[in-house]
Amino acid sequence: MTLMIADTPSHSIRRVVLRVVGAVVALGLATGCMTNDRGQPSNQATGTAVGAVLGGAVGGLAFGSVGGVVGGALVGALAGNLVGRALDDQERRRLAEATQNAFVAETNVPTTYTVEPTKTSSSSSAAAPTVVQAKPVAPATTRADGSTCRPIELTATKNGQTTTDTTTFCKSAGSSELKPVSV
Repeated sequence: MTLMIADTPSHSIRRVVLRVVGAVVALGLATGCMTNDRGQPSNQATGTAVGAVLGGAVGGLAFGSVGGVVGGALVGALAGNLVGRALDDQERRRLAEATQNAFVAETNVPTTYTVEPTKTSSSSSAAAPTVVQAKPVAPATTRADGSTCRPIELTATKNGQTTTDTTTFCKSAGSSELKPVSV
């Protein structure tokens, strides 16, 4: 005799929730192993975690489903990992400032900053400065909820390697805070 259990919606939801929790735990364990020389989470670990949270939130809002949350979290984690690995705090602050300026600039007019390397006692050779740039690639659009959105191309050149990514940023009506909506 075979016992069959119907796959009810609550069973499906539990399965999806368990998978999401498992993925988040795995991500936490993986990023928890990445620390800098002071025992703090590395830029890469921080970028991965922040990217996963933002990507999951955006994916959930955009698609209104658990799949959207999971997909957004995975894409956000990957993008955050790449950015976190590449840039230190000062460089990220300058890139954020360039993004704010680019949001209100003319299309295809870049905002560029050069960030001199920080001096460390363990580094005897002179490192090249990092160049960060944000360039709006299309005009701003207004959404039905009153928020204004604009795609911005972000570029960072560090240690001779250039990374470029285009992300759409939105600003809620009456707010000055930019939030990425696509990664």
